[in-house]
Amino acid sequence: MSVRFGGLLAVDGVHLEAEAGRVTGLIGPNGAGKTTLFNVITGLQAPTEGRIFIGDEDVTNLKPHKRARLRMARTFQRLEVFGSLTARENIMVAAEICNGWSRDRVDPKQVTTAVLERVGLRAVADDPVDAMPTGTARLVELGRALATRPQLLLLDEPGSGLDHNESDVLGDLLLDLAGEGMAVLLVEHDVELVMRVCEDIFVLDFGRLIAQGPPADIQANEAVQAAYLGAENEELVEHEPEEALA
Repeated sequence: MSVRFGGLLAVDGVHLEAEAGRVTGLIGPNGAGKTTLFNVITGLQAPTEGRIFIGDEDVTNLKPHKRARLRMARTFQRLEVFGSLTARENIMVAAEICNGWSRDRVDPKQVTTAVLERVGLRAVADDPVDAMPTGTARLVELGRALATRPQLLLLDEPGSGLDHNESDVLGDLLLDLAGEGMAVLLVEHDVELVMRVCEDIFVLDFGRLIAQGPPADIQANEAVQAAYLGAENEELVEHEPEEALA
């Protein structure tokens, strides 16, 4: 797909796939076009050229809520939560809405309780989200997305604001979700997290796809090193493939 804003070509002929049962990474420097791609995939931005498919279904002309009903969910780079509500209420909102249109009716309270447990929010379930640290609030946003029981989950920098241990827990959760058959598309600047959980990584720079492949190939790619990984991540580039994928 391609996306043009006036004279700016924000996304230039990018083909990307996120397969069921794996975590797929989408990385690149700020302004590379990653969030624009997310907006096109979820229907918030129309592509100038190209088509978007969920499975075999062309969803290019579907509104965002119609795509959500095809089991697509996302989080946002700029945190989007209901700040005056508690973590439990944020997740319950999504569970209730999903229950309104889903054919497989599930008790929203049971869904909410299960999601709170899964993302590690049980201890703060009844705290207002606007009083939470950013990292915890991002887990609420992730939980809200999971409450819709998605088959395709798009995460825009979910690791922002998390410490090292929290990032490890997030990575384990993403691997578990993929292991259950979910397609996870991950935008993230935490390179260590990306290299650990992603089986396939797409790299954007100035709206163009400059590399695609498994973590070991991406780490060794000179164009990626020059555009994004840089000297600060030199130690990752020097790892053996087994270490990078462990």
